[in-house]
Amino acid sequence: MSKRMIGYTFASLVVGLLVTQTAHAIGYGDSQPRAMGLAGSYTAMARGVDALYWNPANLALSDSPKFSLPLVGGGSYVLENNSWSVSTYNDFNGAFIDEGMKDDMLSDLDTDGLQFNTDLGLSLPVVGGVAFPMPWGLSSAMAFDFRLGVEGQVPGDMIEFLLRGNQFERERLADGRDANYDIAEWDGEAWGLGVFSWGLAKPWIPAPLKPYVSQFAVGTTLKVMGGGLVEVTDSDGGFVTRVSGSQLNANGVARAGGGIGFGVDLGAVGVTRDGKTTVGMSLVNLLDVMNWSISAQQDSVFVVAEGVSVTSFTGKDGFDEIFDNPREVVLADGRTDTVSESEVDAAIWAAGDPVFHSEQDISSFSRSLPAMLRLGVAHKPLPRLTVAANYDQAFSTGLGISSTPRVSLAAEYRLVNWFPVRFGLSAGGRGGRSSAFGFAFGPVIVKRFQMVLAELSLTNRGGFFPGSSQGAGISFNLFRIQLNR
Repeated sequence: MSKRMIGYTFASLVVGLLVTQTAHAIGYGDSQPRAMGLAGSYTAMARGVDALYWNPANLALSDSPKFSLPLVGGGSYVLENNSWSVSTYNDFNGAFIDEGMKDDMLSDLDTDGLQFNTDLGLSLPVVGGVAFPMPWGLSSAMAFDFRLGVEGQVPGDMIEFLLRGNQFERERLADGRDANYDIAEWDGEAWGLGVFSWGLAKPWIPAPLKPYVSQFAVGTTLKVMGGGLVEVTDSDGGFVTRVSGSQLNANGVARAGGGIGFGVDLGAVGVTRDGKTTVGMSLVNLLDVMNWSISAQQDSVFVVAEGVSVTSFTGKDGFDEIFDNPREVVLADGRTDTVSESEVDAAIWAAGDPVFHSEQDISSFSRSLPAMLRLGVAHKPLPRLTVAANYDQAFSTGLGISSTPRVSLAAEYRLVNWFPVRFGLSAGGRGGRSSAFGFAFGPVIVKRFQMVLAELSLTNRGGFFPGSSQGAGISFNLFRIQLNR
């Protein structure tokens, strides 16, 4: 190995711990500026550090930069829901909402209620990613990424209750509806994860493919992860309103903890003999294992009430005199159980206070990142035009990933060499129907160096057009420098 190669490798390892890259290994990775502008059609187009999150084999392609370094930070933000669009907000904002408007809003509401998702990615010039060569013909990249995310669901009956107020049992039954207001089936999770990724790739053309490809490579990304997770594991209940009072029965269970884990991604990529078409495949989060055992805890909440009315709240000192709440008791035979206050005669109380909320330390729980298959193709029909397509299929749901298949189609055209414009459409996945637009200033070439001065992308989520979309996202990166091979 030459002294020059040793110098490249050592410098890259040091600098890789001092800089950052806007790229996320958790979800689809479409919060990277170029990937977002292409609506996620990026498996065959990702190069440099970006390849870590889409297809590590791309690190070994001849047009992947030998050295890639983001020098100034950036960030990304996505907010979306499953029911209401921007036009819905514009129609009802500031207006008196009559019964017809309420009907329209509730008809747009998904049958599972109002679901919302938000993701925040920050890249500061403190930690980050760098691509660099290694001996034995290997290409490599390292990155550290941190991401925050929240997903939640509000029951549809809760939205109706807020819009229309309370309705008696007989009225709901007369309308052919369930007498019970389902207001307790909440769902959601929040997470913060830091991921250190190290990717390795090597050119290798199998003998059967030599007549058809000019390049072929395989690669892997090794990941070490740590962070925290809070999730609702079970929630149920609701209330029924009668003339004699309301009947309420609701409960919820949530768990939280910090954890560490590891993961492996695999990828392969090939380029046709004319160099115009690239085809890639990757398995992301293939062997990811997360054990949430740091300060793990499970919380439970219970509320039970019979015949509650407005007068039930008068002259009472506290909720223990209003609600018939479950209590933890020690039975005559020594067993511990949780019963309602109405069953007090059948038990010996361990304590006289009602149990609204109980906490329980748990040793650990497992929750891995969903594995995902990515297939991508990119073709250059013209020197300045690249068209690309992608297919993503996750095998489970959670942590910003949906098991619904996702397909996308995009194009990148360079009006001039230093000004690429990107546009893409996608359907499926967490974002549903989506459109995206992006551009960049660069690369500006100075000898062997390439500098991208700025990248910006915008996306509509849940609709192709801004007025009909149910969410939006933005991603930007301020400055990046690359060294050509």
